[in-house]
Formats: sequence, C-alpha cells, structure tokens
Amino acid sequence: MTNLLSFDPLGAQLSPASFIVIAMSAWLYMRGLARPGRLRPQPAHWQGGVLFVGLLCLLLAFNGPLPPLGRSFFSIHQINHLLIRLLGPLLIVVAQPWGVWAAGLPRNLRRQIAATARQPFVRVLRSPWAATALLIAALYIWQVPAVFGLAQRNPAIELGAHLGMAAAGLWFFTLLLDPRDPPEGMRRGARLLSGIIVIVSNILLGSLTTLKEIALYSATDKGAGLTPLTDETVGGYTIWVPSSMIMIVAIVLVFNGWNRAEERRWNARHALMRQSNSAALEFPETAEELRLKVTRPNRDLGRTLALSAFSMFAIVMVTAITVASL
Repeated sequence: MTNLLSFDPLGAQLSPASFIVIAMSAWLYMRGLARPGRLRPQPAHWQGGVLFVGLLCLLLAFNGPLPPLGRSFFSIHQINHLLIRLLGPLLIVVAQPWGVWAAGLPRNLRRQIAATARQPFVRVLRSPWAATALLIAALYIWQVPAVFGLAQRNPAIELGAHLGMAAAGLWFFTLLLDPRDPPEGMRRGARLLSGIIVIVSNILLGSLTTLKEIALYSATDKGAGLTPLTDETVGGYTIWVPSSMIMIVAIVLVFNGWNRAEERRWNARHALMRQSNSAALEFPETAEELRLKVTRPNRDLGRTLALSAFSMFAIVMVTAITVASL
C-alpha cells in the first residue's frame, strides 16, 4: 500500500490528473462558445481571458517547477497553496463560466447535474457557513506538521490534498460571487461575513507560523543562507498577507455585486410594484423615507466592519504576545 501511494511515474514535474481536468475545462468552454444559441447572455471577451488566466494559475501550481521546489521549501509550497486554493479559483469564478460550460455539455448530462443540485446534501453544502468551513479546513488540516509531512512523502495524498483545496476554493467563491439574489443566492451580509472569517483565519494561522521561534516542518538547512526557520517564516507571511489581500479583493467584488443587485431592483421597481402593493414600501420616494430604510442596515454593516477590524488586530497582537512569551 505504501509503494502504491508513493508511486509517481512522471515525478513532481508533471501531474497528469491536473492536465486532464484543466484541458477538459478549457475544451468544454470553447465547445460552449461554439454554440451561441444556447448562451443567454453572451459572455464578454474579458471573461474568457480571466478564465484562462485562472486555469493557467492552477496549471502552474500543479506542474513544474513549483511542485518540486515546494517539496524542498515550505515557502514555495505555500505559494502553491495560494494559487490552488484562492487565486486560481477566484479568477475562474470571476469569469462566471457556468453557462458556457453548461452549453458545451450534452443535454442528458445537464439534466443529471440539475437533478444532483436538488439533492439534500448539496443544499447543505450551499450554506455559506459550510462553504467557509470547507475552505478553512482545506488549509488548516494540511498545515498540521504530521499531516503536511505525510503529504510531502506520498504524491497521491498530496495530489488529493491539492485537488480538495481547488474544489473548496471553487465552491466558496462560486457562492460568494453568485450574481443571483436571495433566495437562490446567498444573502449579501452572509457573503461579507464569510469573506471576513476567511481573512481572520488566514491572519491567525499566518501570524502563528510567521512569529514562532522553532522550525516545525523541516530539519535541514536550505542553503544560500535560508534556514528552516526563515523558510517557514516566509511561508507564514504568504499565508498571512497575500492570502488576505486576495480575500480583500473578493470582498470588494461582493460589494460591487451588492451594488449591482440594488440597481437591478431599483430599475425593476415599477414591475415589482405592479405585482404587489407591499413592494412599494421597498422603494422610498423621499429623503426621509430613504434615511429610515437604510439607517439600520448601514449601522449593522458598520458594526460588522468595525468588529472585523478589531478582531484582526486582536488576533495579531495576542499571537505576537503568545509567541514572545514562549
């Protein structure tokens, strides 16, 4: 069994599984574009470009030279995780390729996917808290030193870990940036809170890894003056700062989507008011009515952002004090 897990015919330079998945994704997208009659609306040119940049990020993360360097350097391995878990999935989801991919699928397969989406376990996974927990767990589990070392020694386990990270990232950002309004899409406030929770989790793990004073993942010098502790410090910084910056970009996109949703509702207000008299209350016509409507949501949003900033600051300070006292 150990020999089977360690079997890696092409070495760390190439990952056939990643090539197959990424190539199939690109081919299916091109096939969908070749069927414009099935596309409503037509995708913009920039969306295809962003999609292929996202696929390229995954291709680079799964194939040389980063993977073999990641087996020797903890810091390079965290760059791999950054591409697989956050940057690649975010770019793919920003491109919103789902309609194009669906257009490229056979009709029977589209029906099977639609039927699967209605299953109870999928509805559970559509919870913002389930998606957030999966994304955080995909990072934290594989940062446990014993589990990290096991994945480094067994290519099959490492591949499974990275595929799981990519799947968790795609699922999280798909829900976070879903253009649909509730109830089909997540509530806007839940999206914002989910992104902030992920940032806090990055800060917590990244600051612990950066500020610790002992090496946990390696025991040999890296050469060129890079000691194991320095290597892990750089890796912790990657978990801490660049990962959080990517999530801040995602939160900005959430706000943009929130604004577009409000514009859609406002532009469709006359049709909504014809459907229900109570809908007229949703669209204030005077400044005083507008103030009454937005005061509480704005206050709640401000409190959420203030609490999030305080939480991030507190985590960094507590972590620094804890590490310094050890």
